[in-house]
Amino acid sequence: MKVENLLTGHLATYSNCYGVTTDKAAIIVDPGKYTAELAAFLKNNADKKRLILLTHAHYDHIGGASALRKETGVKIAIGKNEEFALSDKSFNLSGRFTPEIPPFNADYTIEDEEEFTVGDITITAYETPGHTVGGMCYLMNGCLFSGDMLFFETVGRTDLPGGDMQDMKKSLDRMMWLFDDEIMVYSGHTQPTTIAHERKYNPYLR
Repeated sequence: MKVENLLTGHLATYSNCYGVTTDKAAIIVDPGKYTAELAAFLKNNADKKRLILLTHAHYDHIGGASALRKETGVKIAIGKNEEFALSDKSFNLSGRFTPEIPPFNADYTIEDEEEFTVGDITITAYETPGHTVGGMCYLMNGCLFSGDMLFFETVGRTDLPGGDMQDMKKSLDRMMWLFDDEIMVYSGHTQPTTIAHERKYNPYLR
């Protein structure tokens, strides 16, 4: 499985956006804005099973999803308890930091601990409230896409609508219990890390 950051160069404003590929699957995780490169990624992998997968509904993670679906026909999935925020700018912060994102819906909603497949990739979803009310982390092939819950040596903020520090602590405790040290972590911002590194160096996990 190959993981690449498809929005390198836009990180000052937008989240990391990952392209995940195998022989039979292509997934975009958190397209914070529409770019020709993201559309090309999906079009160039049209012979594979494809999905646009959202960890949570903040503007910098969803901004390109609807336009990508319209251009490529690739469906969108998000956590069941987060889907409402795709059409609620008070939660997705659309218009607060960037132009408003037109409301849209997901094609699929995902439950906590739901396991599903895209091509030859098996994905397990974990609901991790704290940064938002229904944010998800996705585990696939030893890689955890953590959205804005867990970063390199820090965690996501909890002072935005739907955020809650007590929920964040519970989600972090659960992740540290569930996942082995060797799991790679690809977060919504900052560089990749590992569970082992975060156990040792993340002040929020001590």
